[in-house]
Amino acid sequence: MNPLPADRGHEVSAALAGGVGELQIDAGLFDMSAEAKQELLGAFHAEMAKIGVPVVPSGAPVVLHVTEFKTRPVAARILFGALSGNDHIKGTVAVGGAQFEVADTAVTVMSGLGVVSRNVGKQTADGIGHLAGAAIE
Repeated sequence: MNPLPADRGHEVSAALAGGVGELQIDAGLFDMSAEAKQELLGAFHAEMAKIGVPVVPSGAPVVLHVTEFKTRPVAARILFGALSGNDHIKGTVAVGGAQFEVADTAVTVMSGLGVVSRNVGKQTADGIGHLAGAAIE
């Protein structure tokens, strides 16, 4: 994530001081499954709680605009592994007047769309924590 200019950094962290709203997922034209969204949101909430940024109804709006999405059928992933392609999510997160990108890809038999979704949810929360000035491990 690129650092914000000093004058914008204070403005963004002030906008996030009261917490953030529920993460909205704009999948655009992509057919993102309910399970993938649930995994992403679950990881987002867990990481936000860990870093101490509250998710509250009156918080700053957070939107993940999905720009790339690809998933493999489970059977193909198990039978062909890396030869079956990959599971991939990439997007831009907009929050508090700032934007940053998140992305993850899985090519192994064990890592599927659930792992990718959880990683993107965690990256989203960590990016927000970074903007809010929270300590990220």
